[in-house]
Amino acid sequence: MEHNNQNMNAPSKGALAKATAVALLVALVLLFTAVLPAEYGFDPLRTGAALGLTGISETGEVQGRAAAAPAPGQTGVYTPQSRIYKVDSQDFVLHPGEGVEMKYHMEKGAGMVYAWKAAGNLTFEFHGEPDQKPNKDYFESYELDDKTGKSAAYGSFTAPSTGIHGWFWQNKSDKPIEFHLSVAGFFDAAKMFTGGQPEDVPVEDAK
Repeated sequence: MEHNNQNMNAPSKGALAKATAVALLVALVLLFTAVLPAEYGFDPLRTGAALGLTGISETGEVQGRAAAAPAPGQTGVYTPQSRIYKVDSQDFVLHPGEGVEMKYHMEKGAGMVYAWKAAGNLTFEFHGEPDQKPNKDYFESYELDDKTGKSAAYGSFTAPSTGIHGWFWQNKSDKPIEFHLSVAGFFDAAKMFTGGQPEDVPVEDAK
């Protein structure tokens, strides 16, 4: 089916990329000034020490969006997979009624920063599926906007369980919408879902 997007009032690809880059830069600053010192004890900019965050990683006092304290008997030490810093960047075009899902496999306690920017409002859900689920339909919802939607989001995330975590976006408008996603953090694999079988997406080590 062909879709006419001649009347689509959207920013240029250059403007979209620039806005996403700015959002990702803010998220990266947050990662290196707060998230890494607090949750991993890694303080390359010495901001964690200045803010009193570096000791938190040892006491397990960090609590953030979708973060979970270690279960009894766990030390909070992360596996080697969660120590591999990865980056990924994806461009999408959703026609009216279409949806797409992008998820990243993370160990419990691993973190990432993210930024996505769209040329129009998209409804979405940020959620995850643990590797060990009580039933096949089980999932954990972190953020949901299935009514009005929004055109951008950025922030940091700490995996509350080992499994796949990410977003489902849907275009409920009558025009095609382009959007861009950038993520960086401690994940080891990525999958894209477009309605059929999930597609493995290569991810890169940070340079």
